[in-house]
Amino acid sequence: MARNGKRDRANGARRRERVDVQLPRFHSDGTIDVQAGGRQITVASGIPTETVRLALSGSGKHWRGEVIAVLDPAPERATPACPVVDSCGGCEWQHLNHDGQLKHKAAIVRRLLSAQRLPTRIDEIVPMPDPWRYRVRAQIALGPSAGFRELRSKRIVRLNRCPVVHPRISWLLEQLNRLLKLGELPDFGGKLLLHVQIVGSERERRLQLLLEGTDGLRLNGPEPIRSTAAVLAGLRDVDSVSWTDGAGHVEALHGSIFSEIEVGQHRYIVPAGSFFQSNLQLLPRLLDRINDLSRLDGTQHIADIYGGIGLLGLSVAERVQQLTIIEIDPIATEAGERTAALRELVNVRFVAAPAEDAVLMLLALERVIVDPPRTGLDRQVVETISTLQPDIILYVSCNPATFARDAAALRERGRGVQRQDRQGRQSAGGQLAQGWRHRHRAHERASVQCAILHRQHAIWPHAQSLGCVAHAGRL
Repeated sequence: MARNGKRDRANGARRRERVDVQLPRFHSDGTIDVQAGGRQITVASGIPTETVRLALSGSGKHWRGEVIAVLDPAPERATPACPVVDSCGGCEWQHLNHDGQLKHKAAIVRRLLSAQRLPTRIDEIVPMPDPWRYRVRAQIALGPSAGFRELRSKRIVRLNRCPVVHPRISWLLEQLNRLLKLGELPDFGGKLLLHVQIVGSERERRLQLLLEGTDGLRLNGPEPIRSTAAVLAGLRDVDSVSWTDGAGHVEALHGSIFSEIEVGQHRYIVPAGSFFQSNLQLLPRLLDRINDLSRLDGTQHIADIYGGIGLLGLSVAERVQQLTIIEIDPIATEAGERTAALRELVNVRFVAAPAEDAVLMLLALERVIVDPPRTGLDRQVVETISTLQPDIILYVSCNPATFARDAAALRERGRGVQRQDRQGRQSAGGQLAQGWRHRHRAHERASVQCAILHRQHAIWPHAQSLGCVAHAGRL
């Protein structure tokens, strides 16, 4: 329901139009679409069933509603822990308590799977013990102050601490603002980004830093930022400082672009600028789950597609006959090769190429791991996996919408669905939703084990003929 508001003026300035609405269900990104006055309005920071007052902005087919008053709150509404949550572009879910986040995210996963006529039962939801201070990656903008960028803006929200990031990153924010105030770091006008990755062992976490110019500040060499890199390198617990031109070239200024990181019982080499999961606390659970679901006995040939540094594939390498890791980023591939050498693995082959090209070279496989970007699997990858007909597919996803689409596409290419037990910018933490089993046509079984990655908790959907380990990133 909606009641149109009226335009009014205050102090000579026109206020935005206001409407009162009752909110329907969430989209997968945590926003809600509502109809009012013949317009479709996208609302953030609302909760289904609530009645709220919105201040509208936009035109034509693109309208946004800012919640300025909650007239009838949902029981799961909470006061955000972060004082700048409304302006910072980093978090979407802090207005829900932790139980509410789990409930609504599970509902989103069920709805997306149901829309594709896929199994929807969830056996278990595994939350983080403490859904704060978990995030081990951040992108900090440097200007007159240091912080994160505003939502849909390039302005910087100054921060000395953030309740979501690892304490080492909060400490770095405080130090950056101190150095900017003292004039020991120049004001780059927000055009210099500092990519931060937590590395090292659980006992001694360190900072891997990467500088990148943006918005017209193109770094064709290190000279414009060499003095800045020297100041950063002098900070406590900084492992390395590198720079990138934004087009794939990465060069170390202090230390190496490659750092070691400990994930549970596993050690990996991670390069500056390459993708790595943001939640170290949940990663051991994910790796253990993949080991459980893959059912390996040392005789299998397995491919890890969109493999990155080999995080998933290398966790099972000692239990397979041959492992092929496919990754488009050559620096991530080199890091994976270094990890394999560190562990003295001789049964691992790396292919630095786009997934849709490299999969055409694959022959018989018994297991496939896929961990695609938010856009999901390339169509050629779906076709090739369907042709290879592996016994088990382990699908790790950061987007339940594209996972559901891909699962339906695999089913349409000759795989049925049947049940079996198995176990993404949010305010705090990550979530595993998992389930699914997959089978070849009526007489043969295969499983697509699926993992949907959220950032702070784990949802284990009921496993069916589409085996699934789901770990959802932004949801």
